[in-house]
Amino acid sequence: MTATHAKKPIFSRIAAALLIVAASWVGWSTIMPTEQAQSSTGPVEVVNYTVRPGDTLWSYANRVTPQGGNVAQTVQELKQLNNLDSASLTPGQSLLVPVQ
Repeated sequence: MTATHAKKPIFSRIAAALLIVAASWVGWSTIMPTEQAQSSTGPVEVVNYTVRPGDTLWSYANRVTPQGGNVAQTVQELKQLNNLDSASLTPGQSLLVPVQ
């Protein structure tokens, strides 16, 4: 066995391990993407939400507003964060949503 043959399996294992780590990182960041957006109070950690058929800004805000929170305030925050002129949403539209 030559030195080249002995190094090949180690290099292959390292390359495979790096590929697995990279693929895991990409997969995780696709499932749980977090970003930062600017609001009037400074940077805010956000996640992306894709609007589904039947969603309204009010119904979605109602789902993400903590119990006892002000849904109208959440609607205004979502409109501001996403530069929305109205409360109209379209299925497939992407919304930035603050992490609670």
